[in-house]
Amino acid sequence: MKNKLNPSRQPSTDGYSLPSRTARRKSLRRRLLRYWREALAAVFVIVVVATVIIVVSNREEESAAPEPETWMDRIQVSGAVGRIPTLSLSGPVSVASSKMIQLETGTGREITPESPLIISITSFDGQTGQLLSSGGRARVEVGSANATDFDPTLLEGVVGKTEGSRVLFARPVAEGDGTKTELNVVDIMHSAASGEAVEDPGKPLTVKMTDTGPSITHPDEAPPSTLTVQTLVRGDGQQVQAGDNVLVQYVSASWENAVVHESTWWTGVPQVLTISTAMPGVRIALLDQRVGTRVAITIPPELASGDSTLTMVVDIIATEPEGGTLTPTQETSEEPTS
Repeated sequence: MKNKLNPSRQPSTDGYSLPSRTARRKSLRRRLLRYWREALAAVFVIVVVATVIIVVSNREEESAAPEPETWMDRIQVSGAVGRIPTLSLSGPVSVASSKMIQLETGTGREITPESPLIISITSFDGQTGQLLSSGGRARVEVGSANATDFDPTLLEGVVGKTEGSRVLFARPVAEGDGTKTELNVVDIMHSAASGEAVEDPGKPLTVKMTDTGPSITHPDEAPPSTLTVQTLVRGDGQQVQAGDNVLVQYVSASWENAVVHESTWWTGVPQVLTISTAMPGVRIALLDQRVGTRVAITIPPELASGDSTLTMVVDIIATEPEGGTLTPTQETSEEPTS
């Protein structure tokens, strides 16, 4: 007998009702659909995980990849500020416009517009690294920090820096019908002695620094009969050579009455003397000294420019070969030149 309540279900031989063929097909479709959805979800998860792995791997490779080489990466500069630097290249350097990077930071006075500025420039060929500076020595330039006294590009790179700093410039310069790259190592020089103070400089002079420069005192006794040179501050810059023009801060006074004859400290502007024409006592005292040094000198009459003993304190600011950019200061009978 047919099941009137559910015609699709037929009684079984054991008294139980079995699903019809149509019902079985619908059940199979439902199971297949469920399995397909689960498989699709699994594939989606696998794709997402694989995508994340690929992205992370690419980022790691990108972060591990070396950064593009810059002009500075090919240049190595060594040597103390104030001495002739050594420059080496790992490959040619070529720039289309002026570049600048600070290599060392000094601890001296900050260079501001119109303030006194003393720089030492050593030039090298950008293709070979060959030293271009005349005589293998740096060129010294002195003036006020303005575009009248200094090249505007150079000025832009040093204003705001401090004395004792070193700045590297790469700039294109005209050569024939084209250009080449020149490298300039620029040291911003101190305007006073900048070396290490000597704990016991000896006798006979005692020097105390004041707001107006060095103050010189000595025992109330007869002056030494020979030249005496006391190192007060020991610099480590370039060495003064015979024939050099030397930029100095100085004060000179008489032994007898301590009256100051001349002092660059009154204006703060250093002066230039030529070693070969300086009074004998000054020439002997400064020869072979290093930039950054401060010396106290007692000069007997025969090595001075008058008939009395002279006392001096001299700060060696910079030095370069005679014929360079430093021009000897106009001499007077009271200045430390003869």
